[in-house]
Amino acid sequence: MLRCFFFILYLFSIAPAAAYAQAKPSISAEAFGQLPSFGQVKMSPDGKRIASLQNFQGRLVLVTQSFKGSDGQKFFLLHFDKLDIDGFSWVNNTRLIIHLGLDQVEGFTRFRVSRMIAMNWDKSDQKLLLKRNMGSQFHRVVSLLPDDPDHILVAVDKTVANHPDVFKVNIHSGKMKRQVKSRALVREWQADGKGIVRYGLGKIKNKNRVIFRNSADDDWRTLIRYDVIKDDVPLNMAGFSDIPHIIYVSKLNEERRNAFYRYDTETEEFLDVVASHEKVDISNLILNKKGEVTGYTYWDDFPVTVYRNELYQSLQRMLGKNFPDHQVTFLTKSKDERKFILKVSGPDLPGHLYYLNLFTKELYKFADSHISVDTEKLSDMEITQYKARDGLTIPAYISFPKGMDSKTAKNLPMVIMPHGGPFARDYYGYNSWVQFLTTRGYGVLQMNYRGSEGYGTAFERKGYHEWGRKMLEDINDGTKWVIQQGYADPSRICIMGGSYGGYAALQAVVKDQSLYKCSLAFAPVTDVLRRLVDGKNFLDYRRHQFYVRNDDLSAREISPINHTEKFNLPILLIHGTEDRVVPYKHGKNFAREMKKKRKNLKFVTLKDGDHYLRTEKNRIKFFSEVEKFLEKNL
Repeated sequence: MLRCFFFILYLFSIAPAAAYAQAKPSISAEAFGQLPSFGQVKMSPDGKRIASLQNFQGRLVLVTQSFKGSDGQKFFLLHFDKLDIDGFSWVNNTRLIIHLGLDQVEGFTRFRVSRMIAMNWDKSDQKLLLKRNMGSQFHRVVSLLPDDPDHILVAVDKTVANHPDVFKVNIHSGKMKRQVKSRALVREWQADGKGIVRYGLGKIKNKNRVIFRNSADDDWRTLIRYDVIKDDVPLNMAGFSDIPHIIYVSKLNEERRNAFYRYDTETEEFLDVVASHEKVDISNLILNKKGEVTGYTYWDDFPVTVYRNELYQSLQRMLGKNFPDHQVTFLTKSKDERKFILKVSGPDLPGHLYYLNLFTKELYKFADSHISVDTEKLSDMEITQYKARDGLTIPAYISFPKGMDSKTAKNLPMVIMPHGGPFARDYYGYNSWVQFLTTRGYGVLQMNYRGSEGYGTAFERKGYHEWGRKMLEDINDGTKWVIQQGYADPSRICIMGGSYGGYAALQAVVKDQSLYKCSLAFAPVTDVLRRLVDGKNFLDYRRHQFYVRNDDLSAREISPINHTEKFNLPILLIHGTEDRVVPYKHGKNFAREMKKKRKNLKFVTLKDGDHYLRTEKNRIKFFSEVEKFLEKNL
């Protein structure tokens, strides 16, 4: 059994993080608006070098650094003027691949183009792996080929748009050799632990088809076909086992919750359950390189990881003792599983990063994920629930200013914050929007209304066709509940959200304006009909249309832009000009109609802003506008 490690505080001398070290942490809009000091971080296979995305002068850059004495204390920084670094991976101990993204417009459609380069950890020998003239828009790494340090497998739509071939790519020369030809309208390929492509998921309209083979020498065969709207999904691929014809899959169990199974592809039988839970969906299966199940994860009220591996069970116990009040996540590890980088976080802690070395039995804190935020002033999050008007139980989280809880909070100004998606969910943990509000004295209610993920298929399907009706009723019922509990001052309640949450912040007011003093919407869908029409340019249009449409309510009836006469309260609407998820015209057109009727709306345009507030200047502007608006109206 592992003993509890002692702590040695040690901050690596990485310049980008140090750029913010002199500024005193605060709860200002600038502090919350700064990009994470440390974002994605990964360790080389031997555990002697790390690469990370860090905030440097308001943008995310790639920083590499070595722990090897022979490398000295050098670090290297990489950034591109017109391209975003979307991610990266170590291919071997010295060389990385870097995923780059660029938004482009074709006609009236905005989409993202991806590119990939390879380089050594010291920035030398950079090579563009996917040529600009090859006609491809998208790529995805299928396998890093752990037994081949010079090649990777990449799915590239070189010959058929959106239906990729798989190429073996040399990370030094960029030479490509096709391994699998595009077929069966496959959009997603998967390779086993040896780098053999053996699974493909084809999609056309509402129809899905899964193809499979036992080895590179076998022929492809159709495993299943199904209609994503009419049928339950028979299975979802989760991983390969050590037996070629047996795979791990997920499907709905008898309780209509997501569980994981072993599946025989030859007999087409589910052999046994490997992970399930009586109340919630299992999220992920954890497999080792041999194809053995070492654990699984799920979200109940809190995030839970169940390990079946003795090493990880011991580590979990040890880390639980060292960090009893926070969540510990393994971010990355060495190939021999003796060196790790961990993240310790919680609602009141954005994240501390630690380096764990099992050889030396030391645990080093080396970075804060959000160094600019004063964590001493952040508050906890409470788990709760309430009943919707039809009796359905709605899971929720409620947060109060520091020093208050559900027993002491009374008559607070309150912000109701429905999540986006809508087929997503809110989680227990750090949320910059929530903490920005609680540090200013507001209570915050987040609800996982019907249709939210993670609570079983029956709960999720209750949201189908309910975009503009029962989902909104769940949100408004949550507002009534905080009033009934005495948490909220009924005359000081604002509703706020982004994306679908922004839509809800407007349309929930249409359904019952008496509940709200103001509304704040970021990147909202304001015209559902226009949303459906625009979606015809994308592959999953019919699936999205099915989820949204309701036989009793037209798209016009559930669109805020068609009810501008009903908005008799202050509204703040913020939208980015480069939003490719919910186009800027949704915000612009709504603002124009509101102006015609002389309504109380402030429309803030974020120049070059996207759907995710990726740039620091727009994040800071967003929080500044929110702060001023709520100070004035709540």
